Amino acid sequence: MSKTSLRVMSMNVENLFSPGIQFYKSMYSQQEYDEKVDWIGSMISQCQAHVVGLVEIGEKAQKCANDIMQAANNKDKTGSKHKFEFKYLASPCKGSTKIRTGVISRFKLTGGESLSTYPKGFRADLYKPGTNEDKKKNWIEVPSKGFSRPVAKVTVNPPKGANSFNIFVVHLKSKRPNKAAHDGFNEAIGIVRSAIQRNIEAGALRYYFDTFLPNQYKKNKKVATIAAGDFNDTPTSVPFENIRGTFDTVPGPASKWSAADKKRLVSCSRLHLKISAHEDKLYSYVHNESFTLIDQMLVTEHLVKKFARMEIYNDHVFRHEEMSSPTDQEKQWKSAVSDHGVVLVEFKGMLK
Repeated sequence: MSKTSLRVMSMNVENLFSPGIQFYKSMYSQQEYDEKVDWIGSMISQCQAHVVGLVEIGEKAQKCANDIMQAANNKDKTGSKHKFEFKYLASPCKGSTKIRTGVISRFKLTGGESLSTYPKGFRADLYKPGTNEDKKKNWIEVPSKGFSRPVAKVTVNPPKGANSFNIFVVHLKSKRPNKAAHDGFNEAIGIVRSAIQRNIEAGALRYYFDTFLPNQYKKNKKVATIAAGDFNDTPTSVPFENIRGTFDTVPGPASKWSAADKKRLVSCSRLHLKISAHEDKLYSYVHNESFTLIDQMLVTEHLVKKFARMEIYNDHVFRHEEMSSPTDQEKQWKSAVSDHGVVLVEFKGMLK
């Protein structure tokens, strides 16, 4: 790793709640919590990350983030004078189980913001069956007003004159069926509900970026933007491609970028594919016996030429349940490690 390289990490830590706090009928003991935080710190140290997007931080999130930073600093072997000391935790969404997203960083963070409700003006509606006339009376609005998990937005400020950059940490609705008693807890219907919510959340995020990115480019075109986290869908899925946006051309390190394309996001998995790997060799999660890449990063054109590599650490995914739990319910929701792989992306020449 070059001294001027920036390493950004994204990690779903799987329900990290403070010891003694009940969640989903589960609870960590002090020892279990300490061991899990120690493992998270080890992963951050192994990745030599500068900035980490965290997903599934629970109740008492400030304490959890502080404990992770301390563990990472204790295990740090980079010799860097910049220790983890800055954090931003998004506020949990209304009605959620206090799960949130956040960022910890070796560099100063500014402008933290929690995105929980959809942007003003965004709505998703459908044609009523049997009509195709574009009249207001022929549309039915889908009753979804906000994200199931908050989006954490913050600006990272590296030292010594290096350019700042924005990072958004995302956790879209999962594929887990949203079952209901009135339909007999039908799994097929539950999967449809979850897919609708995930697609709407992705559309709302794209709607936000369609305003935010042009404004950022106008304000300071040197400031890059990263969107990272648990998208709960693959690089070629409809929700993920919607967030990325449609390109005029096929962007790449050597391509000429149109004015519109400069205000779009590019998938790091696609940049990785151009260099050394096939998509089916990358995975961060195992769902229904399928190896899937749902933990990802998107970047603006500033970082395409600076892209050096993407690494995914996923050996632990197969042992995430290595914890003594008295019930199957507990075993399902808490673990000694995480059920998600860790995504690390390195960008060259970002630090002075």
